[in-house]
Amino acid sequence: MLFRSVAELFRFHPDVAEDRGPSSFAGVCAIARALTSLEARLEIDATAHSLPSYRVEQGNKPWQAAREGYRIAEDERRRLALGEGPIRFVDELLMTSGVRSAKATLPAGILSISIGEPDHGLLVVVEKNLGLEHRRFRYAHGLAHFLFDTEAPWRVCRSSGAPEFPEVRADAFASALLIPQYGLRRYIETLGKETLGRAGPTVLSLFSEGDGRDKTGESRRVDGRQRRGRHPITLSDVLRTAHYYGTSPSVAAHRLRNLRLLTDRELERLETVLQSNTYAPVNHKLLPPAEVHEMDSLCSRLATLAATALHRGSINAPRFNELAEFSGVS
Repeated sequence: MLFRSVAELFRFHPDVAEDRGPSSFAGVCAIARALTSLEARLEIDATAHSLPSYRVEQGNKPWQAAREGYRIAEDERRRLALGEGPIRFVDELLMTSGVRSAKATLPAGILSISIGEPDHGLLVVVEKNLGLEHRRFRYAHGLAHFLFDTEAPWRVCRSSGAPEFPEVRADAFASALLIPQYGLRRYIETLGKETLGRAGPTVLSLFSEGDGRDKTGESRRVDGRQRRGRHPITLSDVLRTAHYYGTSPSVAAHRLRNLRLLTDRELERLETVLQSNTYAPVNHKLLPPAEVHEMDSLCSRLATLAATALHRGSINAPRFNELAEFSGVS
């Protein structure tokens, strides 16, 4: 849902404006404004390397929106020189791209809020009670809105309701940014599972150009129906993949399905297990530790720049102590 101003957002969600605790949405916005002011005092242009602007079709079909999200995620991975491996700190990656991220207590039904205003900067605020892997996904989802959707300074993403085209595009972007297709194929192969025959025909046709002195050549049939590693991808494979890339098992499973490494029937069986009560305690034990995949980049940047400003004499000690306490540093 789009909002044209802060006042409009607060009128629609008065509970957002009322709660001003340190972990509240209003508290995070206050930290973002303090960081913007401090960057201006230090003459740091945090958005010197502005985000690229991607042209997307307006009012297109969901299929086209998903394709745009997947394609542009690959472009962003190349632009940021991320290769095909996992992204260790999604929130810190956003910070280096000029997008701030934070977690806060949001009203029921709201997963994240994306803000793009001069005094706040580009900011993605995610519901703090979401699991780590879900927060990482929402951070990448919020980045997508800044790359595609510039028609309003605020966007509220909900957990229910019919998905709009921008939400479909952002979801596709987030899954492809976190789990790149070629890296995923290679990782699945390290688990002893063959990928070529899963994504294509079981029989390949190869053509040889011959000796190069004429246009003749020969075709060769390669039968892969008895290939090694053709066994089904299991729940264990999906869990290892999700842990490696720092996503939820469901995101990993659907990414495998879209790359034709899982069939619809296999995906349905996996989803049934993932949603069962017997899986919950296993999932709890397998969750990646937060310190490996997440930093509080908004507060850590504020504390770091406050120390820099104190060293330069741009602020006095009382103001430094105030900013340090504001960012959660004793």
